[in-house]
Amino acid sequence: MILTFAWRYLKGKKSTQAVQIISWVSVAAMAVGTAALIIVLSVFNGFEGFIKELYSDFYPEIKITAAVGKNFQFSEDDKLKLKSVKGIQSISFSLEEKVLMANDETQMIGIIKGVDEQYDQVTNFSKHIKYGKAYFKDIENEVPKIVLGLGVSNKLSVNEQSALPMNCYAFKKNAAFNSLNPNDVYASSLYQVSGVYLLQDVIDNQYGFASLQSVQNLTDKPNELSSVEIKLKNNVQADAIKSTLQTLFKSHLYKIETRLEQNRTLYFVLKSERWAVYFILTLMLIIASFNIIGSLSMLVIEKEKDIAILKTMGMQNNSIQKIFLSTGVLLSMLGAVIGCILALVICLLQQYFGFVKLGAGDSFLIDAYPVKLHVFDFVLVLATVVIIAALASLIPSIKASKKGIELRVK
Repeated sequence: MILTFAWRYLKGKKSTQAVQIISWVSVAAMAVGTAALIIVLSVFNGFEGFIKELYSDFYPEIKITAAVGKNFQFSEDDKLKLKSVKGIQSISFSLEEKVLMANDETQMIGIIKGVDEQYDQVTNFSKHIKYGKAYFKDIENEVPKIVLGLGVSNKLSVNEQSALPMNCYAFKKNAAFNSLNPNDVYASSLYQVSGVYLLQDVIDNQYGFASLQSVQNLTDKPNELSSVEIKLKNNVQADAIKSTLQTLFKSHLYKIETRLEQNRTLYFVLKSERWAVYFILTLMLIIASFNIIGSLSMLVIEKEKDIAILKTMGMQNNSIQKIFLSTGVLLSMLGAVIGCILALVICLLQQYFGFVKLGAGDSFLIDAYPVKLHVFDFVLVLATVVIIAALASLIPSIKASKKGIELRVK
């Protein structure tokens, strides 16, 4: 019965046009606020998914590194143990070292990462190669190949079309720093650039990728690794595999991390920004709710006679309060539903047509703002609207319940 009264008050014709106008303004305000909140959250979902995808093509699902120090040796028994774990799809071994990269007189300090042939199966790295190709297997009597980030390629003025190879210099394992002979301090190797990749600025500006064997030879570390990178089968939980690996390997020798643990700061920032925007835009909905207070207050004045009749018939004050409280919530929900439909249409159009662009040219990895719809966002926003509407309707509904019985016969 309470909802019946509330619905009649909401859709019924008002004696004063101002009340009708304010009611529809309230609906429009909640619709715009709801749509804006869902659209912004969907854009954040899109960026979050895009950034995670970029990082997933560099950071594996599970990574094993040395617990102490930089590098470690992984025995054949350890490799057999690792391969015996159910749920693992691919395994790649790598060695990272800081080197001096040089092309003619141009030099820079960068990182060379030696990877094996399984690396692309673990990270899908090759799909980010913009020019040329990647070769992670050495061929006898040939100069080893290297794939450079776009930033490194630009700094060194070298790319896949360069005829001459570049040089990489690394300190020897047991370098004699007191020697006057440079050859006693560092080793060097020629690398032919076979491709240029575009992944992420931090990575593009410092990393070069070559075969594992060539990097081990350059650094004189034939049996050493800096990481073991693992790709899991579909629907396999990384935390479960991590626990299994921790029981297989000695914790004081190896550090085992999931992708989330490898990028704690990144994931924390993404979540923090999303919730910060949610709370900021919720303030907009709170401001829009003041229209509901005004609309309900005028409705209470208009329905004074109805309130008196209902009380005369025996309706309790709390029932009167519930009627106007429900009216305010229904008013907001009507606007929220319209806003959800509007946001859904706009987001779907952006997904399929990308009419809102990020910028001109090739300076961005994507052309248009990414959008990803989550059911949770719709539920969250609708719940937020209900709570705000209930709080905004509370004062007018209490005033309505305290109205005295004043029936005048003219």
